Amino acid sequence: MILAALETRQASSNKDNMIKDLKNSMEVLDECSKNNILQVKQEGEKQQKEELRASQARCARLQQDIQQLEEQLNKQVLEHRASELALRKRKCRVETEILNWVQAYDTDMAEKQAEFEEVHAAYTKEKAELSLLMEKHAVLLQEYSQIEEERRINEEKKKQALEKLAVMTRAATRIQAFWRGYLIRSIFKPKKKKKKGKGKGKDKKEKK
Repeated sequence: MILAALETRQASSNKDNMIKDLKNSMEVLDECSKNNILQVKQEGEKQQKEELRASQARCARLQQDIQQLEEQLNKQVLEHRASELALRKRKCRVETEILNWVQAYDTDMAEKQAEFEEVHAAYTKEKAELSLLMEKHAVLLQEYSQIEEERRINEEKKKQALEKLAVMTRAATRIQAFWRGYLIRSIFKPKKKKKKGKGKGKDKKEKK
């Protein structure tokens, strides 16, 4: 019994010591945690201050850059305004020229269209007249062919007639020549006989 009571008492004492040790550990941990937190907080505040100073420095540099860029922008705006004004004037002049060109083109195209319609109407009329002339030409060509054929036939007949006339002329010429020769021979034959008779009389007289 006494041993059990001693063991129980010893166990209770050990438990109290353990609890006390745990409390001390917790207090140490709590103190460490507070120190760590304080250190972290201090480091954070220090880092925050450094970052704030760096940020302020960057802001100052950026502000300076912004100021320089604004000055450059204002300068470029002034330059671009002058350039824009010149471009606007040029654009206005070009637009006026384009409008004049368009109006001149429209006027020219209207005149060309009217001229084209006039020429097309004349072409259509001339085409119709040409078609009639072609028909007349075909008829005249046929008539000309007939006339040429008739002329060829007439020429052939004329040629044949001339050849026939030439033959008849030669025959008539020969007949006339033969007839003239016959007449001349007929005329000269009695004279020759008479001459012969006279010659005999002379001979007789000479003999006497």
